[in-house]
Amino acid sequence: MLFFVAVAIFSFIYLPHNPLRSVGPDYSPPSSSFPFGTTNIGQDVLSQWIYGSRATLLVGLLTAVIATTLGTVSGIVAGFIRITDEPLMRVADIVLTLPTLPLLIVIAAFVRPSIVLVSALIAFLSWPLLARVLRSNVLTLREMSFVDIALLSGVPKLKIMFNDMIRHLLPLILAYSMFAVIGAILAEAALDFIGVGPITEYSWGAMIAYAEDNSAMFNGAWWWVLVPGISIAIFSTGMALTAYALEDTYKEGVSR
Repeated sequence: MLFFVAVAIFSFIYLPHNPLRSVGPDYSPPSSSFPFGTTNIGQDVLSQWIYGSRATLLVGLLTAVIATTLGTVSGIVAGFIRITDEPLMRVADIVLTLPTLPLLIVIAAFVRPSIVLVSALIAFLSWPLLARVLRSNVLTLREMSFVDIALLSGVPKLKIMFNDMIRHLLPLILAYSMFAVIGAILAEAALDFIGVGPITEYSWGAMIAYAEDNSAMFNGAWWWVLVPGISIAIFSTGMALTAYALEDTYKEGVSR
């Protein structure tokens, strides 16, 4: 995970070649001159991969921030303030029934997609999962003695909800924010692959889409598809394993 984040940061400092300009022979396999090979018009795949890490990780980061904020606020409020529980959870149920990818495709057909728009849409469709998980845990935490002591001591409810509760729920919040990153990266790649994503923002998904459009595999240019595809797989796997570890940490803490 840290390696890919470092690559994205490094892309602002140095790129071997202009990722969108022809710099070598067409469909050149990996070599010392072009470690990840070239595209159908001689573009350097290594430069595209480094440059594309920005948009890919940015989609995941923006989605995680928006979805985590919405899910955390609504989940804690629903679990702590009983009168808000029913309406907030019904809204969450409605959003959960919406099919994510088909809805994104329909919206992209009417509105020119961008990184920010795609991130916001994915976040809007993914916050209910975190909200429901946090709500059920807040219902349990609310019955614990430290909450009663805080209320009797005159501590404001807002401070209890967004200070004490978040401190207890932090591993769980981080875990589900990582799941949001994974979902966002895969959804953005899927949108790019079918041609309705933010294709002007070069990402790993856009690389796979361009490779497919130009029959890369048919022409033997497996490296053009393999590099971004395996990067998405490795980064997502790392995020998932970390998220599961954080979830286990929270469960162990609760059991104690």
